[in-house]
Amino acid sequence: EKQKLVYILNRDSAARLTISSPLEAHKSASLTFALVGVDVGFENPIFAALEVDMDEVETDPDTHEPLFEKVLTFYELDLGLNHVVRKWSDAVDPTANLLVAVPGGADGPGGVLVCAENFIVYKNHGHADKRCPLPRR
Repeated sequence: EKQKLVYILNRDSAARLTISSPLEAHKSASLTFALVGVDVGFENPIFAALEVDMDEVETDPDTHEPLFEKVLTFYELDLGLNHVVRKWSDAVDPTANLLVAVPGGADGPGGVLVCAENFIVYKNHGHADKRCPLPRR
């Protein structure tokens, strides 16, 4: 995706769904592979994105294959300021391709599962990473 837009959904006094004007959350020269909302209970909404900064992509001179760093970035929507901020980011395996939200708030630890080739990693701010290999035949 070239741009990330955040919409706030609310209900009016007649219980009808209302949608806000979009808030921009994109970063220039960034390629997004996956995007998921993170369960944080009643705190400011957070979403996670699996991204590659295209400005930092290089080509291997011998094999002509692209060399890049894929990162998991958490964005927070500050409802008080009505602004999206980058909360934190962490490098992940280049084969990572899917994010799955983990229940949070009172129901669990929150965070995301990062699915990659042959393994899954649990990631959340302030928690140690948990890596689980996928069974092979």
